[in-house]
Amino acid sequence: MGKTKIFRIALVLGLLLGGLSYQSADAKARLISLHQFPEETSQVNISKGSAVKISNDFVTPLYNLKIVKVSTGIKMLQVDEFQSGQAFDLKFTREGIYNICYSSLPESEIVKEACFQVNVVAHLKA
Repeated sequence: MGKTKIFRIALVLGLLLGGLSYQSADAKARLISLHQFPEETSQVNISKGSAVKISNDFVTPLYNLKIVKVSTGIKMLQVDEFQSGQAFDLKFTREGIYNICYSSLPESEIVKEACFQVNVVAHLKA
């Protein structure tokens, strides 16, 4: 099964579970560069329904990228290999805290994952 097909299956699962929705590429989205985590901050706060672009700004691929809703442990999305320069747009349609984790080496290697959290709230205070 190809990587693109696995990505599509994971995205559809996330859509069906109601925690994520796919956002068209031409819409304005807040950028979350995976390259900035976890060094700069370990949590991003966004409003429910806001468009978010997840981007791999590393010069190498990332592996086993996954988004998990903390309260349920349900994996909302998984991408086995996320190429350098790739990005995708999402909307978090439900409030809660989501972990986004990834590895810099393939699964066959023993390596610690890098993780950060997205805190989805009803409305961010200005």
